[in-house]
Amino acid sequence: MLGLAVGLGGWAYARSRPPRAQLTPDGVQEATVIVRDRYLPPTVVARCGVPLRLRFRRDEDNPCSQKVIFPDFAISRSLPAWKTTAIDLAPEREGEFLFTCEMWMYQGTLIVVGRRSRWATWLRGVGG
Repeated sequence: MLGLAVGLGGWAYARSRPPRAQLTPDGVQEATVIVRDRYLPPTVVARCGVPLRLRFRRDEDNPCSQKVIFPDFAISRSLPAWKTTAIDLAPEREGEFLFTCEMWMYQGTLIVVGRRSRWATWLRGVGG
């Protein structure tokens, strides 16, 4: 019984990791964020120094989610309802960067990691 509890605990721990943007054959990292009552996933991890494309799929017509804003990157984009909008970023420094709707009700985090950051170490430690 203890083995089952430990196994399930490890599974829950691993599932709680924020997803990493995936590297495409053309050398761009990509991740998809679903916009439906919030941002799903609420956190995306990307590598520093590698171009990043975030695809926001807005599966609603709530006025709050009409726009996504990346204050640290000076980016603000409209998100048409029931469509996917790609946003290209150049994450050139490590850190945690907020993205939000205009009303600040939907909030997400982009975590940009280098090879030696605490997030990169943590992700390697849990098999990421």
